[in-house]
Amino acid sequence: MGGYLNDDKKVQSSRLFEEVAFNQEDQLQVYAKLKERRDCRSVIGKKKRVLMPAVILLMMVSAVIYMSSNPVLALAKLPFFESIFQFLGDGGLKGAATEDKQDIQQQQREGGITMEIKEAVYDGMRLSISYSIKSEDPIKNFSSHDINLHFPNVGRLIGGRNSSNQFTQVSEHEVIGYSMFTYAVSKMPDEFKADFLYKGTINNRQEQNFKFIFKVPIKMTPEIKKVAFTKKASYEGEELTLKQITLSPISTAIKLQHKKPYQNKLEDEGVTIRLLDQKNRVIKEVSNSSSGWAGTQVKQDNRWYSLKEATLLFEPLDKEIEELKIQLFKNKRNEYPVNTQEKLVELFEAKNQMLNLGERGTVKIIDIKQEENSAVIKYEYKSSFAFFESFSPIVLTSTDNFLHHGIELNREYLGNEAYIVEELFLDLPNDKLAVRYLQEKAPELIEELGIKVSIDEIK
Repeated sequence: MGGYLNDDKKVQSSRLFEEVAFNQEDQLQVYAKLKERRDCRSVIGKKKRVLMPAVILLMMVSAVIYMSSNPVLALAKLPFFESIFQFLGDGGLKGAATEDKQDIQQQQREGGITMEIKEAVYDGMRLSISYSIKSEDPIKNFSSHDINLHFPNVGRLIGGRNSSNQFTQVSEHEVIGYSMFTYAVSKMPDEFKADFLYKGTINNRQEQNFKFIFKVPIKMTPEIKKVAFTKKASYEGEELTLKQITLSPISTAIKLQHKKPYQNKLEDEGVTIRLLDQKNRVIKEVSNSSSGWAGTQVKQDNRWYSLKEATLLFEPLDKEIEELKIQLFKNKRNEYPVNTQEKLVELFEAKNQMLNLGERGTVKIIDIKQEENSAVIKYEYKSSFAFFESFSPIVLTSTDNFLHHGIELNREYLGNEAYIVEELFLDLPNDKLAVRYLQEKAPELIEELGIKVSIDEIK
């Protein structure tokens, strides 16, 4: 990707910052400045292309000077990211190497709306497709209401499937995002063609709907490793079994089996699994990736048991990991909102405030940077249950009680169950904003059902 200065002159970001020691924030600011000046490219004629390096350098320096007091990301620069996955994706998608991604670049247009498929990443467990949607009319209240993936030439797949869609509006006329499909089936094909259906609307009030179907070629990344296990932990008739760990460049899949004595009544508690390393650092679960626990009843030793299995997706393992710890929590479904209190603090007053999360720790807002309709919030998060069920500890709320969730830009583990986190909030209204957080009871950890696996056992 990259921005075009002339029709045949493309600036690649990897080269643009090769000789200049800019941090990521500076790079983003330069992208914004380049886009502002793109409309003036006709001034630089074909006879003056020899001046381009000097012009680019001048623009880079002026952009950094001009925007040094404006650190919040401007919406206009987001399409200049090398990859939508790099901006919106989880750690696995952000870190996907070039050889693991497929450059699709398909485009369709109808009724003043243009949709372009950018890239695809597939590891046999999850398939992600990035896209941009542009409209001649202003986009208001964008929504997607039917997204699906169909494999015309693939036989019946037995097992669970889950889908999710992440998007953000980056300008008055453009939305970017990615759709993700996860599969808990015995065997997915290595290569196939998929029909990708996307239905949505750019304006709910005027019913400006659109529908596109793309035929997308999909190919699995070759770096997949599966390791079978039979590790078990037992406690008071319950049993947790690790059956398999699958490693890929974009995911870590943990296949588990949970057995407990059968009760002939409606269950009022669920199970949550967390994955930690040897320093108690949370390994991020891929949001909205699980199709849930599928189960049945079995009779063993003249006693009936509920037997459930699930394959849970986490981000890829990094080089610092020496050991994995699998934790099991019990969740009472009727506890929320009985044991939960919602708290608000005005955004302009939130800096340097310590937010008490009850039994779930604390958050201290370190810095807030605002510009127009966006904000970056940096905070310190201390908790033995950090990011439980993949939730961020804070969201922003506006006067109409609409919740604005952030995009995690950075997460640094400090040790002792403490993190420094930066989140970007986009498409914010101009009215008064508040930081919303919850004071909650601690979830119930069943320590006796924990399982540990060394990295040597996996590799």
